[in-house]
Amino acid sequence: MALFSDLRGTTQTTFRIGAALLKRITGGIAFRNTADTLDERVQASVYEANDNIGLIINADSAGTGADYRISLARPAAGMVADWTLTLPPNAGSAAQVLQTNGAGVTTWTTAGVTAQLIAVDTTTLGFGSASPLALFTTPANAIIEKIQVIIDTPFTGGTPSLTIGITGQTAKYMGATENTLTGVATDKYETNPGLPSTAGEALIGTYAANGASAGSARILVHYVVPS
Repeated sequence: MALFSDLRGTTQTTFRIGAALLKRITGGIAFRNTADTLDERVQASVYEANDNIGLIINADSAGTGADYRISLARPAAGMVADWTLTLPPNAGSAAQVLQTNGAGVTTWTTAGVTAQLIAVDTTTLGFGSASPLALFTTPANAIIEKIQVIIDTPFTGGTPSLTIGITGQTAKYMGATENTLTGVATDKYETNPGLPSTAGEALIGTYAANGASAGSARILVHYVVPS
């Protein structure tokens, strides 16, 4: 007579434990209700996964609409030691972010904001303006983000040209081919240098009328000073 201790398994696809079933599925085992219509809850003190993806939420998702899965995984390479992620004891406040203490213990903190001065200098260029045309002198740590040339009155009667830069590097921020002074009114030409300037850098417009007898434009220099 066989003892229960000798029963090493079953050839059935399900095995009943009280009011639940252990069910063999493709690639694993499911814990189901006795009617085999719903998954049952599994409870344990520690869950250990042997693969890089250790937790999949909504694993049976349809993958459409709002029904997608989320997977929690570890990097497949690059780790140098075990570590534990410890979450905060509460949900935090709106706009807060997680901050670690370097040992995996996280707390909620308000994200830092880098204050900065954002400014625009405007200079008018006319067909009879002298060259070089002084624009402005940058404050310390300024970054030239954008140069704009806006045509208010088209330049006519010649082939005028304009570059924006500094003495010795007159096209540092905008070259002559990056604007057309003879364009129609409201035309806007723009460059985005994103270049840091030296403290007290004097910006200039190097202008050649080349026979122009009419015309007016605005030169806008956008810059920021990070704090």
